[in-house]
Amino acid sequence: MKFEFEKLGLLDKAEIEIADLTVICGENNTGKTYSTYAIYGFLRVWRKILQGIIAAEFGKEILSQDGHQFDLEKHFSGKINDYLTRVASEYKDLLSRVFATRKNAFSETGVFVSVREKQDFLGKPYQRRVQANPAGKVLAIIKKEANSSVLEVLAADEDLLRDSFGGLSYFIADAIAEIVFKPHLPRAHIASAERTGASIFRKELDIARTRMLKALSELDSRELKNPFALFDKIESDYAWPVEDNVEFVRQLEEIDKQESELTKAVPEILASFNNVIGGSYRVIRDFGLVFQARGGGKQRFTMNEASSCVRALLDIGFYLRCKAKPGDLFIIDEPELNLHPKNQRMFARLLARLVNAGVKVFITTHSDYLVKEFNTLIMLNQKTEHTEKVRAHYEYEEAELLNPDSIRLYMTKEKKKGRGRFVLAPAKIHHDCGIEVETFDDTIENINKIQNDILYGGSI
Repeated sequence: MKFEFEKLGLLDKAEIEIADLTVICGENNTGKTYSTYAIYGFLRVWRKILQGIIAAEFGKEILSQDGHQFDLEKHFSGKINDYLTRVASEYKDLLSRVFATRKNAFSETGVFVSVREKQDFLGKPYQRRVQANPAGKVLAIIKKEANSSVLEVLAADEDLLRDSFGGLSYFIADAIAEIVFKPHLPRAHIASAERTGASIFRKELDIARTRMLKALSELDSRELKNPFALFDKIESDYAWPVEDNVEFVRQLEEIDKQESELTKAVPEILASFNNVIGGSYRVIRDFGLVFQARGGGKQRFTMNEASSCVRALLDIGFYLRCKAKPGDLFIIDEPELNLHPKNQRMFARLLARLVNAGVKVFITTHSDYLVKEFNTLIMLNQKTEHTEKVRAHYEYEEAELLNPDSIRLYMTKEKKKGRGRFVLAPAKIHHDCGIEVETFDDTIENINKIQNDILYGGSI
């Protein structure tokens, strides 16, 4: 899956191929968060946009045919990227909402999305019941048999089906999105850079209520008489990634008992995460959400009392424990927030475990420690007699090693010196020595040079 952006914030051009591990590095105010939010926003909304396109294009055609059959391979084979181009074109108009900014902020922005079109339209069976309401009469069953590319609409009542065409066409479109497009477009979860504050104020942050009150306060007397005027005024003051992150954190106590598909399959991941924070999160009846430090006995800490590291990783821990599943795209903005270098290295090893368990990981970072630890995991993956001895000596596990072919790292670079416009440039990744990251290397070399001049005089 590849995203291309033109004139997105301070980025003149960005081309990002989503790999098993995708990393964006760069200085502050160079466009890292812009590209990250734009990718998340697309993955959040593509399905609704596509539903509208397909329903308008094929809804009547499907229901006008005898037996209401629709050959997916005939209509979509080799055309997935054509539809994604149309989705991206409509998505561009939503960017101001993604970023919660003025409507003309992205008037010159270009958005392009493509995938590698290797699609088996036979695949697994699919079936969905369409009802007027959860307890109502079944209007139709939308199904596809295994080893078939034909989608069928089986009507319980033909006349009722015709009357319900408008709504039913969206169910059909959603089935097509599920079968044809979803295998290429992962479910995304984001941990934004604002997560530390959200963990403290999660009880007070009710974004939906805040929007409602703000909209009510802005209605004039004439608009108060119109029941739909309120909905026209409700807009978020928060970027979608921040809003979704806050809403997720507000639900932690409700989802506490859930167990994710990921940790069911690979319980070592949760143990690895608990090693990073030095304990575990718990929800105690009549007490709420607490952190219990390893070796601390029964002593518990609320999020107000816990360390900044514990707060910064709260939503990440609950996502892993309660929601994560293979195939997800897990986006983390600056995972190193509030982490000691030792914990940053441990977190890099945790991310490698996630990648090897089937979760795609996408991060932005300023941390040389994270990247250097990724390099260690890449070099150990050579699995020579020597590297195996090193791995055993330093107690690295097989599940923590990284295949360099499954990694992409991009650096923000100034397009023309002094112009303040940037592009994303891919870094070189070597099997024997890892990733070249100039933005870190140049800064470290400069520090070393200054200190050498202080200590030894240098050429000054």
